[in-house]
Parts: sequence; C-alpha cells; structure tokens
Amino acid sequence: MKNDGKKRAIALSGGGPVAGLEIGALKAFEENGIDFDIYSCACVGSWVGCLYNSLAKESDRIKKVDQFFRDEIFIPDDIYESFPITYKVFRMDYLNDYYRLLEKLFDFNTYTHLFLPERIAEFGWKFVKNPPVGMDEFSYCISEGMALNPLVRFMAQLQYKIGKSGISGLISSDKFVDKFIDFEQLKKSDKIVYLNAYDLSEKKLRIFINRNNHKFNDIDADALMAGSSVLHYTENRTIDGQKYKYCEGAVIDTVNLDVLLDEHQDLDEIWVVKIADYREVLPPKNLIDSELISVMLPFDTISDDDIKLFAYRLKEHNREKKKDIQLITLDMRYGEVNYHWNHSNLDHGIKAGYEGALRSIHTYRES
Repeated sequence: MKNDGKKRAIALSGGGPVAGLEIGALKAFEENGIDFDIYSCACVGSWVGCLYNSLAKESDRIKKVDQFFRDEIFIPDDIYESFPITYKVFRMDYLNDYYRLLEKLFDFNTYTHLFLPERIAEFGWKFVKNPPVGMDEFSYCISEGMALNPLVRFMAQLQYKIGKSGISGLISSDKFVDKFIDFEQLKKSDKIVYLNAYDLSEKKLRIFINRNNHKFNDIDADALMAGSSVLHYTENRTIDGQKYKYCEGAVIDTVNLDVLLDEHQDLDEIWVVKIADYREVLPPKNLIDSELISVMLPFDTISDDDIKLFAYRLKEHNREKKKDIQLITLDMRYGEVNYHWNHSNLDHGIKAGYEGALRSIHTYRES
C-alpha cells in the first residue's frame, strides 16, 4: 500500500444482502493504494471488516472475503429462485423450538382466553342485525369471526407467542464464526476495528474493539453475533452468559461514525460506504420483496440521517479545533443491487461497489 502520510478511517455500514458493495469498494481501494488505519463497522459491515483484517495482508484478502460470503452466507440462484430463504444465515434451532412449543402447550395460560362466549354472542347478534353487504364487508366479518374461533386463536398463539424473540437463530453455533474469523489474529492486526451492538436491557449502544481496552469490550464471536442480531429475524443474543440482550447496533447507528471522532481526533479523512439509498428502492414484486424492504428501508434513511448529523458535528469540530478532517461518502449506484441473498446480487453488489469506489477515488484525486 502507498503511504501518503494521511490517517484514514472507513465506516462499513450495516446492510445485509448489499455486503457486496463493501467488498467491491475494498477491492478498489487496494488496487489504488488507499489504506485505512481504522475500520468502524455495523452489522454485516462488521463481518466484512473483521474477516478482512483477520487475514494476512500478503494473501488475496478480497478473494477470500468474497469466497466466504459466496459459500457460507449467500444462496445459489437456482436454489434461491424457488426457496428465497436465507437458511445459511438465519438457521432454525429445531430442538429448542420444540421444547418451547411444549412449554407453551403445557402452560395453563395458553388456554384461559381461548373461548370468549360474550364476544361470540356479540358477533352473532351484530351479524344477524346488520348482515354484510358487498365483498369487503363480508371479508371483514369472516376475519372478525375467525379472530373469535377458539381453534384459530390457539393456532395463532403457537405461531406468534412462543417464548422467543425472533423467527430463527443467527447461525446458532459460535464455532461457525471462529472457523472463519481468527479473532486472535484480528487483535494483532495493525488496524483498529470497531463494531457496535445495541444493549436492549440497558438501552445503550455498546462499542467493541479488537484491542485490550478498558473503555470498550473485546471483539469476539459473541460480540459479532450480538451486533448482527436482526430484530424479527433472530433471537436476541447475550454475551458471556449475561442477562443483557442485544440486537444489531445498526438500528441505532447504521454507519457507526461517532466513535471515530470521539476516539481519533487526529484523523485526516473518514470514508463512508453507505448501504443503500431509499430513493432508489423499487416497489416490491412479491411478499419476499416486501419483507426484505421492510427490514432494510429504515436503515437506508437512518444512514442518511446519521451521515448528515455527523457532517454537521464534524464541521463544528473542525471549526473549533482548527482541523480539516474530510468526510467522503462513496458515490454508489444503489439501483444496481437489491436486498436478496442470492449469488447474482452479491456479484452485482461487488461490481457496483468497485465502480462506485473508483468514481469516488477519481473525484477525490481530482479535487
């Protein structure tokens, strides 16, 4: 890597299936001799940042990161076409789910409110007194009646009220993470890596670092999993058996920029790889599109807001400290990627990230 004497940081934001953007951007930076001293990461950006910096510099790191996501995270297109489920990432814990089902079945409270005779009588009288007119009213009456059906109510409890916080676990075994990311080697890296996770119990954003540090906890498999626990999809992770439960820090800070200015005021440049742009999100074609967009769209807007707020803070900091720290957000064409976990989207993301980084590097060097 060429050394121009500047101290640089890069923020790799959360974004799940658009991880290819970050892989492609890192490839462009490598080829153009732009090195980073600090990596500040959130959610999937943490996976990219941790894996990348745990690998030996003389190895083909980009190829290995690409291969990891291709083999272990993303789904081949022919499988994904008719089974669009991210079974590699969000794995069901069938045995524990079975035990929780039994607990629900043997819980007396499961059955106490199944039969509501007064509500049923009220519904019947309303149906007789004011019969539905037209399909819309008829459909509403069917739905209202089903909501009072004891069997339907019982099945709804088994679907929605089993004692867990997500529909699956996030790669349930930490051995999976340790198999691919050498956290001891990550600690020896000359690059500082941060990641975030949100502590749901104490309502705090926690920062983790690849150093022995009195202020922040160490990055390990538990921390990486905690910072990737997507609400609705995965159960909340705990760390070191603590009672505190975590979800991904991206729900609070998608780009994790503040720690850079808090801890490294001697920076010259901060580069940002943003996950997506809400203005380029296309209307959903089906239910899986809707579900993926419902998860990702808030992050698109959070990241924009975070960057704008940080830019204002940085401007004030530069004025007060008489500094000139630059904030550079990569010029990506987000419409070239989507939120699907298939190989073709990974390829599109890597290509778009590579080309976007090249455009940004060209603009940077021309300025």
